[in-house]
Amino acid sequence: MKLIDGLQSINYYKGEAILREGDEGEEFYIIEQGSCECLKLYDTKGRKGFVMVRTLKAGEHFGELALIKHEPRSLTIRAKEHCKLLKLDKETFTRILGTIEKHLK
Repeated sequence: MKLIDGLQSINYYKGEAILREGDEGEEFYIIEQGSCECLKLYDTKGRKGFVMVRTLKAGEHFGELALIKHEPRSLTIRAKEHCKLLKLDKETFTRILGTIEKHLK
């Protein structure tokens, strides 16, 4: 119940970046509707771009690793289509899940 109380519903539209590789982790997300692309930045011989790592669908989640490990985001996540996400901020995530953090690592 504590988790449900802390969730905020948010919409993203096709092509919108939800989080960016290298940014500080501030939120955890659960996909309620739609799908998201997980992208890794590359720089080869001066050419920069993204490589698709995987696609996440409804029921899946992302963003927890940066919160648990206290490290920058390792991927860019972008809406593949209109997405309805449930967002949990860092403070609430830590407060609610802090007691099981050692098991999540």
